[in-house]
Formats: sequence, C-alpha cells, structure tokens
Amino acid sequence: MTALSACGNGDTADTAEAGGDESPAASGTPSPGKNATAQPEPKKMPSAREPVLHVDGKYTYTVQILKAETAVNVPGTPPPAGTMALTLLLRVEAEPRNRSIHAPYAALAIDYPSLKDELDSHIGGVLDGATPYMTEDQMLYGGEGAKGIDSVFGTLQPNTVYYHWAWQIVSEKANLEGATLCERGISDVSCIPVGDITAAEY
Repeated sequence: MTALSACGNGDTADTAEAGGDESPAASGTPSPGKNATAQPEPKKMPSAREPVLHVDGKYTYTVQILKAETAVNVPGTPPPAGTMALTLLLRVEAEPRNRSIHAPYAALAIDYPSLKDELDSHIGGVLDGATPYMTEDQMLYGGEGAKGIDSVFGTLQPNTVYYHWAWQIVSEKANLEGATLCERGISDVSCIPVGDITAAEY
C-alpha cells in the first residue's frame, strides 16, 4: 500500500495539498508552453481536514485527519480473514505547542454505525496499530531508513508537527458511513468525522 510505505520524523511545516504530477512526456520533450528546464513540483502532504480533535488526557494535543483508506495490508500483524484495516493519516501537534508530549495511538478509537454488531476477538473498537511519528520531511523524503518516534512510548518534541498512519481492524462488510475518530476514556466523548474513505492502492 503506497499510503503506509511513507514514514518519517517531524518538522514544523503545516500540511498542504497532495503532491504534484509527473512530467507528461516520458521522452523528456517539454509540453507546449513549458520551460524545458523546469524542476518537478516538490512533494507535499495532503491537506488536513477540518475540524480539529482536541485531546484532553494526561497530555493535551490536537489531531487532524489528512486521509482515510481501507486496506488489507498494514505493517506488522495483517488483518485476519473477513476483516480489513481502516487506516488514517494523522497530523498531531502539542497543545500548547511549546510542550513535549506523549501521544499513544491507543488514546483514540474509530466509531462507526455497525461497530457494536461486529465486536469480537478481532474487532475491538480501538485503534490496533500505528506507524512511528515522523516530521513532514521524513514522511516525504525519508524512505525506508526513516525511523521516526515510537507511536506508544515515544516523546514528541515541542514546536513540531508530526504525522503518522494509525489503523483499526473492522469487518470487510462494515458500514463506515459517518465514521468518526474519537478520544477514548472520557465521559463526554469528543469526536471528529473521518470524512471520505477510499481503498488503498498497492
């Protein structure tokens, strides 16, 4: 899955729209009206979706969704037969920005209409895994060598925006319409809509 293959450790740059297209001419012949020496467009992160989720646990921070995909392949343990992973590309930043934080992925969960009917030994209604936290440069240019910061025990540095993929196991037949990302363990549940969900490309 192309989505989960990019991981890295973070800088302060905010998100922007998804990366530019390749040159239309494989032979190297420039398109009409374009400079033959023009450089390719730089890679960019997808735009962060609104609204913002404010996490108010032991550490306070904000979470935004950039992309949502269903996938049958994720790092580590693959989804069991009859299930898939709902994966989210997340933007995470301390609130206030000048503090170091811990932001374990297990502090969040995805809720959706058919969840209660699907709960079993594989589907627990909480995030099941995540890639390391990375800066924008690491996500875009770090490649396989970018290690990032552990998504459970790692410390996120102040004044730095981080990105990572997190996922939850769901039924292949799950009704994901209106799915939300929520903070776990609070009486007054705080959630944001997941938004459009696409199938991951491999």
